[in-house]
Amino acid sequence: MRPVPRVREAATKTMQESDVRDETWVRIEALLDAALDVPTDMREAWLRGQSAPSGIVAEVARLLQAVELGRDFLEAPSSGQASSDARPYSLDPGDRAGVWRVVRAIGRGGMGEVYEVARDDGQFAQRAALKLLGHVAPGAWERFETERRILARLEHPGIARLIDGGHLDAGRPYMVMEYVDGVAVHEWCTVHRASVDDAVAVVLDACDALAYAHSRLVVHRDLKPSNLLVDERGRVRLIDFGVALLTDAVDGDDRRAPLSLGYAAPEQLAGRPVGTAADVYGIAAVLHRLLTGQAPYGSGLPSALAAMQGADLRVAPLRERAVARPDSRRARRLLDDLDAILARAIQPDPADRYPTLEALAGDLRRAQRGAVVDARSGESGYRLRRVAYQYRWRFTTLAAVIGSLGVGLGVAVWQAREAAHQRDAALREQARLEAVQQAVFHMFRSAGALKGSDASAADVLDNAAQRIVHEFAREPGDAAPVLHTLGELYFLITDYEAAEPLLRRLADADPAEVDPALIAAGRYDLAQVRLQQGRADDAHALLAEAQAFWSADSRRWRSRLVDSRLLEAQLLRQAGRADEAVQLLRDGLIERIALSGAHHRETGVFHNNIGVALFGQGRLDEAREAFVAAGGVWQASGLDQSPDALNTLNNWGAVEVASGHPAAAEPLLARAVDLRRRQYGPSAATAALLSNYGKTRLQRGDAVGALPLLREAETMGAQYAGVGSLHHAAAAAGVVEASLAVGDVAGAERTARAAHAAARSTLGAEHPGAVMATLALARVRAAQGHVGEATRRLADAERASAGLGAQGQRFIAQAADIRTRYRLTATAP
Repeated sequence: MRPVPRVREAATKTMQESDVRDETWVRIEALLDAALDVPTDMREAWLRGQSAPSGIVAEVARLLQAVELGRDFLEAPSSGQASSDARPYSLDPGDRAGVWRVVRAIGRGGMGEVYEVARDDGQFAQRAALKLLGHVAPGAWERFETERRILARLEHPGIARLIDGGHLDAGRPYMVMEYVDGVAVHEWCTVHRASVDDAVAVVLDACDALAYAHSRLVVHRDLKPSNLLVDERGRVRLIDFGVALLTDAVDGDDRRAPLSLGYAAPEQLAGRPVGTAADVYGIAAVLHRLLTGQAPYGSGLPSALAAMQGADLRVAPLRERAVARPDSRRARRLLDDLDAILARAIQPDPADRYPTLEALAGDLRRAQRGAVVDARSGESGYRLRRVAYQYRWRFTTLAAVIGSLGVGLGVAVWQAREAAHQRDAALREQARLEAVQQAVFHMFRSAGALKGSDASAADVLDNAAQRIVHEFAREPGDAAPVLHTLGELYFLITDYEAAEPLLRRLADADPAEVDPALIAAGRYDLAQVRLQQGRADDAHALLAEAQAFWSADSRRWRSRLVDSRLLEAQLLRQAGRADEAVQLLRDGLIERIALSGAHHRETGVFHNNIGVALFGQGRLDEAREAFVAAGGVWQASGLDQSPDALNTLNNWGAVEVASGHPAAAEPLLARAVDLRRRQYGPSAATAALLSNYGKTRLQRGDAVGALPLLREAETMGAQYAGVGSLHHAAAAAGVVEASLAVGDVAGAERTARAAHAAARSTLGAEHPGAVMATLALARVRAAQGHVGEATRRLADAERASAGLGAQGQRFIAQAADIRTRYRLTATAP
């Protein structure tokens, strides 16, 4: 007997129409094997003569019919290249079809032949693809004409559009389509070593095109990798609607339309009615091919029969079969989500699949960004785990995020050499993590209590804080770690007014009830809040109390003492002792490297803060060196996408701008803007960064590109920092300069006058923000020819700048530049 692939090896014993037990399926398979050895024209009579039960005979007859259907009408996989068989093509290079001249044969498929053609009517040059009916089979002419009608209805950038059509002299129809110079999607993924995200992205592009076709009542019905081409710009283009069906038309029996093994839905293989669910199955099968290298059930006939039977293949998880191996926790999580999504999309029963392409695409996009996917919503505990992961930056990585502020907020892991100190540090870190977990737990409790309302994340945080304050009053020792964590969270989102009372309760706690080490940490964090609130005296006293506690056992708390120099240096700078601040930070850097190494995160924070201190003194070259060193730490430690790296990019870009090197600053600030937008969205800090980036573009002569960035920064600064704030005034000054550069003098004046009035009212005339607004107004009035007013405004700005140190000197230089540009007379401040 000749070997026949066995369906049972590819499928389980579950049949689609009845719950056939294992032994019954064995008998069906054995009878099918025997029938396949009987000549085709004798099988029916042979089968009627078998003594098997009628149900088994009927099932074998149905499978034999599917085998014959597959042999005649299932298309062989196409490589996308010209066929290598000996059959000649119908058209040769140089032949004509209407106004089109054949350039070369591209390939042939189940319905026809495809050629590259060029327009040859002398009007204009155009490259296209011509499809010619290759053979006449039942229904083929009608399907070909249907394809022409369908493509004429579809206008979408993801679908190769119909250009022309007609008949050859012999009466054979042809259509001319947009030529897609691309490769099949699976070949593109192989060549480009596509990641899992890349594969999902190209399938999402195809989903958009298919969803458009479905909205025009068109079902493709022949989705496979060779019908999804990726062009040279990386765009996915859908081709070949040769077996598509107009769902609002009555086409009669269409069961003999060509199909593609491995990608056709079970209802297509079984000859049942086909709708949009078949395309859901097909595009999911394509994604499975891109991820694993094969279609869900393979591409052979036995596998197609297994799919038709509704087989439930028991396969290993995608993370074990994926072509691109997962190299991170996120990649493994994404593959787990895709497992569930694909399992739903290729369900044997169309009613169990995603109802639309949009629903499938929505789950794929949620999987990419780590949100809850519908396909897994029924799993126990899944939704809570996924929400926790989605908000991991806010709730579980506080130390990394808060460190970007350059203040070292959070309890560091003790890395002393002595084993006892290492044990203590590990215990403290464990307590820290437990506190974070409790804080997150309370937030989810709050979210549950607020479910159904319009509560924001801030509302959830406020509700959790209220709960913890009440618990702290009853059990201060147990609630103190969570109270500390929530206070840090408020500090993270720059809500200092909300952070202050929480940290104050901890700082004032009774050491007999609350761990004294936690009280010291609370005092240190409260000192940072008070500094941000403009109360440097309070901050200094609180810092001294925390340092006194740590100094009592300096060996144990050496790491905390070193980190506390970050805040101490800020206070020194506030007091005008900049040189002392720089030296303190440099000493701290040496100790931090000795404790943690050259590439530790805290080492990078010290480099960054040294750069900030040097920049404030106008020592730009030294500041640049410090920021370059910080950037090296982020790169070496894998933190180049972290908030710390963002902070350094911004600072480094500012140094380049101040040094007169806008070309060097622009790529740094562009990276920082992109990172901040993706990580944090709109905020006062994002406004400041946008302002810096826009002003850099302006310095490079790109006023048109700079203006929208600066206007966005002005609006965002007013919204998140307040009208008249430093962020608002700085961005408004940039808007004024860019508006003048593009010739909008009236708009520049309106912006300048509003910002000047708001800044002086909010900040006072001597504040740097007010000085920036004054200079902007002077610039506008000088441009309008109002020399007297412009001169007075410049004198006001110079007078206020005299006491602002290095920053004031930069303002005075800007005033001098305005005088020179508009030929104004200098007035001594």
